[in-house]
Amino acid sequence: MARLAGLKLALFFGALSGAYAARLVKLPVRASVANPTAPLGNKISKLTVSVTTGNDQTFDNVLVDTGSSSLWVGASSPYVPGPNSKATGDTFDIGYDEGDATGLVYLDTVTIGSATVTNQYIGAANQTSLPVDLDPLDGFIGLSFNGSNAHTISGIDGPTNTFLDSLVEEGVIEQALWSMVVPALDGQQVGEGEILFGGYDASKVEGEIAWLDVTNEFDQFTWAFSMDGIYFGDSQISNDGPLFAYTDSGDIWLSLNIDSYLAIQKLVPGAAGASIGPAGEVIAFPANASLADLPSISYSMAGQNFTLTPEQYIMPSSAYATFGITDDGRHYTWFGSAGFQADAILGQAWLQYFYSIYDVGNTKIGFANYA
Repeated sequence: MARLAGLKLALFFGALSGAYAARLVKLPVRASVANPTAPLGNKISKLTVSVTTGNDQTFDNVLVDTGSSSLWVGASSPYVPGPNSKATGDTFDIGYDEGDATGLVYLDTVTIGSATVTNQYIGAANQTSLPVDLDPLDGFIGLSFNGSNAHTISGIDGPTNTFLDSLVEEGVIEQALWSMVVPALDGQQVGEGEILFGGYDASKVEGEIAWLDVTNEFDQFTWAFSMDGIYFGDSQISNDGPLFAYTDSGDIWLSLNIDSYLAIQKLVPGAAGASIGPAGEVIAFPANASLADLPSISYSMAGQNFTLTPEQYIMPSSAYATFGITDDGRHYTWFGSAGFQADAILGQAWLQYFYSIYDVGNTKIGFANYA
């Protein structure tokens, strides 16, 4: 169920880029007026930014993926080299959980929002195979650790700079750190969607930030961390911690270990797994279930609880068409099964309700409630 969960590569954390290796001991910084930002869109099945590159082309539907670390465009309309483009003579080949992309590699000037770098590796796709619910799609920008892009470019054995690495290397930002506000599908989240490079916005934070060490489970370069427990109302539906969890903005679902997924169905009379076509299966509650009587779900980590109400974990009917769901009166949720891949995968349906901070240099991730 956890599709687009990142590249299937077995790599090692020791490949951190030299662009920020010297900054590993610095603490995360709050944003200043100099920190560049980029508008972030929530388009139901994907989070997107606009990328300008090539022959002054703007690609408006580039998926923001915390589960990978390569930048490529050209899925819908072809990349055209411009005056700043330099053909490397190499090709790229990237595989995701569902689909892949291949093409030519360039070094080019790339602008995302108010952030610009002049020497960025970028893939110009000439062949893609990706889920139809992502259409329209122009490409991917991966904002995980650069180790996950090693061996994806022919002729280069090690990792190459991510867009964030290049921002640090070219002096645009001081630290390899970024933060994200995901606009909620229900339109009730505070503020517009935004990625902030080089810091975080303390004005958006209520209470303490829950800082967690990024773990190296399964030798993947994901934003993985340990969670203490998961509760559905008063019932603990997970094993005792530490639990293995990670964020994946390239995946929309609230994916749970199969045992937790089945536990929710046992706790709500009439709940069952419902097939929604290529995207897999989600939990659906019966039509006669009252939202007022359904419990909230809480994720415990770093001494804090992050809680979603039924109104937040139930899929809005406006999303049904994207996933081929016929409105039969049942309450379809964002809960999917991660099998035994992880105890929890926090996709965009979770990320839209909490502020998230990604500290590459210190290998930490932070979450906070919105102010």
